Amino acid sequence: MMTDPRNQHIKHYINGRFVSQYEAAVPLFDAGFLHGKQVWSAPRLINKHIFRFQDHLDKIRHSAEINFFPDIPSDEIIIDAVRETLAYNQMTDGVHVRILVTPGTQVTASMDLAAIIDWQGEPSEPQVIVMPEYRGGVYDSQAGIALVTSSFKRPGPDTVDQTSHDNNQNASSRALAEAKRLGATSALMYDPEGYLAEAPASHVAIVKDGRFLTPHVRCCPPGVTRQVLLEACANLEIESCEADLTPRDIEQADEIMLLGTMSGPVGAVSLDQKPVGSGAVGPVTRQLQHQYQQMLMDPHHGYPIFDGNSPS
Repeated sequence: MMTDPRNQHIKHYINGRFVSQYEAAVPLFDAGFLHGKQVWSAPRLINKHIFRFQDHLDKIRHSAEINFFPDIPSDEIIIDAVRETLAYNQMTDGVHVRILVTPGTQVTASMDLAAIIDWQGEPSEPQVIVMPEYRGGVYDSQAGIALVTSSFKRPGPDTVDQTSHDNNQNASSRALAEAKRLGATSALMYDPEGYLAEAPASHVAIVKDGRFLTPHVRCCPPGVTRQVLLEACANLEIESCEADLTPRDIEQADEIMLLGTMSGPVGAVSLDQKPVGSGAVGPVTRQLQHQYQQMLMDPHHGYPIFDGNSPS
């Protein structure tokens, strides 16, 4: 895995102070550290603009709400933290901005939300953490990637609401490790009902007979890139919809693509060592890659982080 050497010197934001990536900074009794009560999203900084910032802020708020955070920081607090962090590091372009929120510190190591108080019995302030990194595309979008079908399932919504974007990523992490051991780039994960759910850290779509089909978000969080690609399909007059996709649908797909924040749509050229379609990145994927790049550079989709306005 290639990493940008500039990231060694980046300082990260934790509730108003800046720390290095290996500096002990999160309290031991922070609810996110103790019990996984941590939600996050990670927009892109492109030419001093945060791409689809409000969508990412909405995802953080939705995740905090369904995890019953006692207090959720306002959009303005998070925006100010991101702005301050990027200015401090003099970062203006090509940045992956990971934003994390936890409910705050606890007085005892209990899962009970009532423990998220200080020693005077007052509610704890939520923790806002901003971790920017210089990062480019994580996949080879031109040559395409290899996928496998994972033996790990995404949990179903009957266990817990899966639309939360939090740090409970064990199943996805194992699926990715499994794919790497098999020599693939990533994996397709199915839900307990046998329908395609997502890939680790990415949404998925297929193309069949010119139609763009992507799974419902029952067993994974809604994705900003996924929404952008559905809008891109509308712009290009490509028929698109959400669908319950079976292994047979995937096997018969003309194209398969992953939809990730840093790479946009990336075509898969093989699945389980068999070619997808023609065995090359398909024409609809190429169209969407071009449209996605145009949308990234469109100021209507970006929030000027160094201005004082609200995201639109």
